[in-house]
Amino acid sequence: MVIDNNNFEKIADILKNNNNFVIFTHSYPDGDAIGSSIAFYKLLLNLGKKVDMVIDSEMPYQYDFLPHFNKVIKNLSGLSIKNKYVALFLDCADIKRIKINEEKLRENAQYIINIDHHLNNTKFGDINIIDSSKSATAEIIFLFFDKYFKKYIDEEIAESLYTGILTDTGKFQYSNTTKEVHRIISLLLEYDINPSNIYSSIYEHEPANRFKLLSLVLKRVKIVPGNYLIYSYILEKDFKKLDLPFSSNDGIIELLRAADDIKVAALFKETGLNTYKVSLRASNNEVNVAEIANSFGGGGHKMAAAFSSSGKLNIIVKDLTRAIELNL
Repeated sequence: MVIDNNNFEKIADILKNNNNFVIFTHSYPDGDAIGSSIAFYKLLLNLGKKVDMVIDSEMPYQYDFLPHFNKVIKNLSGLSIKNKYVALFLDCADIKRIKINEEKLRENAQYIINIDHHLNNTKFGDINIIDSSKSATAEIIFLFFDKYFKKYIDEEIAESLYTGILTDTGKFQYSNTTKEVHRIISLLLEYDINPSNIYSSIYEHEPANRFKLLSLVLKRVKIVPGNYLIYSYILEKDFKKLDLPFSSNDGIIELLRAADDIKVAALFKETGLNTYKVSLRASNNEVNVAEIANSFGGGGHKMAAAFSSSGKLNIIVKDLTRAIELNL
């Protein structure tokens, strides 16, 4: 799937000819989801539009340095916009990944615009811009802004888009770090953003108790015979005991991914009684974790994906191991 320039033009016209906008992204947002949302929020402000951002779950503290971070609201009842609006869904493969009243949303949305880079996007929008060859949704948004609204791009927008690309390329280490990514980054740097400060804010901004959480995760590490899977887990009570938010798990999966000769790394994070959000990482191109996650109702990319599952942890691990074997 690649970008349809006709749809780009349609979206540009909608932005120019409408005044009310609401931005949505998926629950438990990552850097791309948050960076893309804030960048679009600021562009719409620069265009003189009324705009709200809705994220229905905890906001990760790692991104609290971004401008307008505190402008996010939790649900539709908190909207400042009381009239019809254009709904923008960014970095969201499926509308069901957001806990909102879909019927109410569709009643009030003049258009639903869906911009994303996930291969398994369900194309739920009236207008869909889906390009799975792009490293991040932020990359697609930059191309759109640069083509139609270049004079409205400012330092805050550039910083937000840089954050989205930085995080979804794994600090420019994943195979999705293309020459086009570096070209776009060079253009974003022209807006006087500070890559060192952005990196430090995201990756060197941890509460001390996170290291106790990391210790727990490493003590629980298990390797499935045959080296199909290395995994660990975090329980709800761990977050509570250490007085840490859910987002404190961010980045821990990458440590498991570094294990040599392992096909897949997984981190199971309990979100309710016998309910887990599972992050997956592939150590090489031999396994497609997006396909594995999709078999559990999740999704993502070839090297990084996630899904949610309910049941006993040992049963979910067995099911995941079987899915990995089938993918080999």
